[in-house]
Amino acid sequence: MSRLNAEERKARDNERFSQRVDERRVKGEDVVAYALANNKAFKFLTKPEKHDFKVRQAELQQEAKNKSEQKMTLKNEQELEKAQAAFTE
Repeated sequence: MSRLNAEERKARDNERFSQRVDERRVKGEDVVAYALANNKAFKFLTKPEKHDFKVRQAELQQEAKNKSEQKMTLKNEQELEKAQAAFTE
């Protein structure tokens, strides 16, 4: 088996992702979810799918940001409780 150069590998990978996206689209699966899981599939989405991708990606980022803020708030509250408990003793 011959070794592929970088350009040939890229072309091969692009063809594979294109086929996978098309297969999912034909089966009626959520191609946007596939693209969210694998960013290389993004360039094979249609224009409406790319818009949906960006909306869903923004929602996921906002959700992650909210979770991290909640964790930070909880951590700060726990530290405050510890400090108050140590101060009252």
